[in-house]
Amino acid sequence: MRAWPFIIASRYTYHALNILQLARRYDAMDEGEGNPSADEMLRSYLAACLRIPGTGARTTFQLLWCCKAEGLALDRETFEATVRTKMQAADSLEDFYFCGRILCEVLGEEKSRLLVEAPNFTSVLDHAWRAVDEAWMHMYLCWEFRQTLPRPAPELIAWFRASQNGDGGFGFFPGTTSFVENCHACLRSLAMLGVKPLEPALAFRFLAGCQTTSGGFGRSGRAASFLDSTWHALAALSIIG
Repeated sequence: MRAWPFIIASRYTYHALNILQLARRYDAMDEGEGNPSADEMLRSYLAACLRIPGTGARTTFQLLWCCKAEGLALDRETFEATVRTKMQAADSLEDFYFCGRILCEVLGEEKSRLLVEAPNFTSVLDHAWRAVDEAWMHMYLCWEFRQTLPRPAPELIAWFRASQNGDGGFGFFPGTTSFVENCHACLRSLAMLGVKPLEPALAFRFLAGCQTTSGGFGRSGRAASFLDSTWHALAALSIIG
């Protein structure tokens, strides 16, 4: 049970480091105090997290991404074996998505391995999606590992654009409530397709309106701020430019 605080906190660390990375695009950070890459306590914390077994694909990706961002040496053989084991057992879209991101963004492995070593990969991708985050994961996996799209580009563009609401935000699918994580999923999907939303200025206004007095961002204009929603908001704003 002692592992759980580390596992949960590592997710927050992932979002925090992504937020800092996005922030540094707009405001240069000194190499000394305040720079997380110079923080030995952070390195020690991440090293401790690496020793915790049995985490899920999402948490494993977030932890390994943080370690790579901080320049920690990774035992490649161990984590390659971990990913192979997870791929053999994976039966969900999310598991394949994060295994794929580990291969591409952390380990830099040959992408075709995911197809060869994952018996359920094809059947999972053949399932229909419902929400925009699932659609994004389908697009990522199909594009990275099959060099194709799950549906014709015009159909995808129309569906993502139709998910934008009158308030400028995006719903889980057309006609549903706007939240920042949906904005992020739709905007990066549209960016992959090489187009913009129909109302980029309204999307910017919705995202900006989710910032709270604390400085962070909530899921909507009436929600409290959290690290994950702040990361989604900043990442979405960086796509709009």
